[in-house]
Amino acid sequence: MTAICYEIVVYRTGDAECADKARDQARALLARQPGFIAWTPFGGADDTSERVDLVAWVDLDSARVAAQRVGAAPEYADFRASVATLMHMAHYLAPPLDPQPVVAGSGIEFGHFRLKPDVEEGAMREAYDAMVSGHLGRQPGWRRQHLVKLQDGTFVDLAFASDQSHAEAICAAWAGQADCDRFLAMIEPVSIAFGTVI
Repeated sequence: MTAICYEIVVYRTGDAECADKARDQARALLARQPGFIAWTPFGGADDTSERVDLVAWVDLDSARVAAQRVGAAPEYADFRASVATLMHMAHYLAPPLDPQPVVAGSGIEFGHFRLKPDVEEGAMREAYDAMVSGHLGRQPGWRRQHLVKLQDGTFVDLAFASDQSHAEAICAAWAGQADCDRFLAMIEPVSIAFGTVI
């Protein structure tokens, strides 16, 4: 699994109330950016003008592309204007320990399938890993994914997302994607369902 990239930005604002509104708007926009995992906003406990943003990305490349967009795109102009003093901004890589949170409200896709008669399990798992790392794990809202083998020899794909709508959108993004098509050619679907973690 690719190392998760964390972007840490420390800054001060002028008008705290306006700055928080601009930050909320920027968070909503950035959530649609490929590779986005989560944006955790912090406010200073002692200095109410101080802000820290911790943004998680699936990899460093996604973080860098997004940083360029935030720094230049017109839709982020209000957010940029709200930053009075930029104190620190850098990217950090975490060990690949699957740190992406699944909490109440997270979406889930539950896909039950069996292998086609001529397909080896090892080949399917290789295709599955390539699909997750190369495509699905880079989709907005993606959190984590697990492949489960049941006692009867069938499999379950558990795909978690930030919410159910993102889980459905990620599943819809399979169509026409080479890594996904390779995996789908190896399996016979049994059922698929979507839900929300409670």
